[in-house]
Amino acid sequence: MSKAGGKKRSTKRKRPLVWIKELMLFESLDPLVEIRRLSFDMGLNIVQGEANDSSDAFETGHGIGKTTVCRLIRYCLGEKTFGQQHVVAEVRHCFPSSFVGAVIEVAGVEWSVMRGLSQRARHYAKEGVPLTDLATSDDPKDFERFTEALDAVAFEGMADRNILSNGESVQWLHLLAMCSRDQEARYDLYWNWRHKRSDSLSPRFTKGKVDAGLCLRAVLGLLESQEPKLRKRLEELENSLANYREQIKNKEQEPTFNVNRLRKKLVEVYGVKDADIAPAEDGELFGVGQAAEQRLNDLRKDVTDINEQLAPLDRQINLASASLLELTEMSDQHDAASEVTIEGNDVLLSEVENLRRQRESLSDLSSAMCQPARILFGDCEHVQARIAGLDDEISRQQKETMPEVVEREQEAAALADQAEQLQTPIDRLRGRIDELNRQKNDLLERRIGLNRQIEAIPKVIAELQQWSGVLEGTVPNTDLNALRSSESDTEKDIESTKDELDKVVSRQRERAKSFMSGFNELVRKTINKDFKGEIDVDEEGVTFRISRENSLAGEAYETLAVLLADITLLLESSATTVHHPGFLLHDSPREADLNIRLYERLLETAFSSMQESRDGDDIPFQYIVTTTTPPSDKLKRDSVTMHTLSGGDGSLFGRQLEVSAATQGRLFEEES
Repeated sequence: MSKAGGKKRSTKRKRPLVWIKELMLFESLDPLVEIRRLSFDMGLNIVQGEANDSSDAFETGHGIGKTTVCRLIRYCLGEKTFGQQHVVAEVRHCFPSSFVGAVIEVAGVEWSVMRGLSQRARHYAKEGVPLTDLATSDDPKDFERFTEALDAVAFEGMADRNILSNGESVQWLHLLAMCSRDQEARYDLYWNWRHKRSDSLSPRFTKGKVDAGLCLRAVLGLLESQEPKLRKRLEELENSLANYREQIKNKEQEPTFNVNRLRKKLVEVYGVKDADIAPAEDGELFGVGQAAEQRLNDLRKDVTDINEQLAPLDRQINLASASLLELTEMSDQHDAASEVTIEGNDVLLSEVENLRRQRESLSDLSSAMCQPARILFGDCEHVQARIAGLDDEISRQQKETMPEVVEREQEAAALADQAEQLQTPIDRLRGRIDELNRQKNDLLERRIGLNRQIEAIPKVIAELQQWSGVLEGTVPNTDLNALRSSESDTEKDIESTKDELDKVVSRQRERAKSFMSGFNELVRKTINKDFKGEIDVDEEGVTFRISRENSLAGEAYETLAVLLADITLLLESSATTVHHPGFLLHDSPREADLNIRLYERLLETAFSSMQESRDGDDIPFQYIVTTTTPPSDKLKRDSVTMHTLSGGDGSLFGRQLEVSAATQGRLFEEES
């Protein structure tokens, strides 16, 4: 926690917890080129957009930087962006190296803050140093420490910050939104602090009005720690009650649904005739039990028939299998004998083939030279004699083996033919066995299905009778009774929680009377004594209203009620029990449906109320307003800080902002 966060507070503050002292714009830091400097004091600060109605130099007072001043202040206080998308694009195009700087006092400690306006610029913050020295900072967490100091100071002493819907925590950016609502929100509803069109990227409430009311009351110290817990408990109980009632509804329909389902199942799945219309009670002559027993008898008879068919099938399969085995063995024997005969022929013929290879080898050498005799092998008498001998041997062998080979080949062919003749009855037997097995498997599968039905039908009948009893009320519906008991208990818990919550809210209404009185007083000061301000605190949030005697005021007074509610909260912030920074920023409330005199009276009332709290040079509030309307004569004094913006070089950035052609194209495409 920063030094500021550790200070002990007195019962009344003398200065705002957060005081924007100075806002500066720099075209660049190196070299340091300043564009604009705006100083702000405690109390009322007015930034006026100067209007010019002359025909020569017409100026509306709009588009010169008033809203951007507000957004830059919020940016320096930790918001993620400094304007709508098109404004950011214009600034980055015209001033690509620009920075915004601010001197901000946080609980008496002065911080210098510098944030880049380009897409990847760095951000700086440091205590007790001149703003222009921040560019030398090399600690990227300095700015994070500054926002932590804001958070610590704003919420110091708050017992519980996890007060929002779903147990979410109230954050500094929620509080900043409360103190500086978007102009785009039009000041139409108190809790509508941020508008999605503003591109602020601020954290959004899960439940807008409810969470805004919780946040407001927590800031005022009007929220007991019990209330968020009670609201969460109530939400859980109501969700549980809705769940129980949905379950009860389903449970009440369950008996009828199950009776119809089970009857349909008996008819369509298990073939129990008339099960959909027969009485469910036992003992009925034509009841569903008797219909089911008749179906069971039919099924048992079918099982018996199947068993009687299986026995002859098994005998046929066994006989056919034995015949197949015998024929197969005979065929295998013929095949084996044929192979042996062919192998014997191969042996006989191999001897003749061996002699032929020897003769071919000698013939191949006939043109080679025999070295010892110095003659060709073909001319050698020994070689010629060996070839002649081999020819005689080959002739003799052929005469002896060929008749036997021919005989063996004939025998092998006969054996192969016998084996082939056996293949036809073998194939026929195999087909027959396959068919018999298919018939057997079909019967077995059917028997399994029948047995399953025989087993399932009594269970379905028992379940049907159980649900029929529940439907008739003769059997207790245990689940339904338990749910109804839980429903009743939950209803009692809800009533008890609501009573406790009402007591808590009632106590808080009593504590809020002084706040209500302050709001009513501001309403009467701003308008007249015929009007009164009312505040309603309920479970839906906080509502501020302005009424006239017994009737509500007009639509313009709804806007005024929002503005005066903000100012009332600002005035309450001087108490140390209030978690409000004592800082308020209103962007062009004149444009939000207030007539000029009512608007002047609003600022005059705010100014006089703040002056009443002055302690020497100190005022515990800072109120910054941007406007196109000149202040009234009562506000033209030294104690009101005034800044004027106009067109051209008198605008915030000293020139008309524009975007590049490429950016214009992108924006156009997005909008089209």
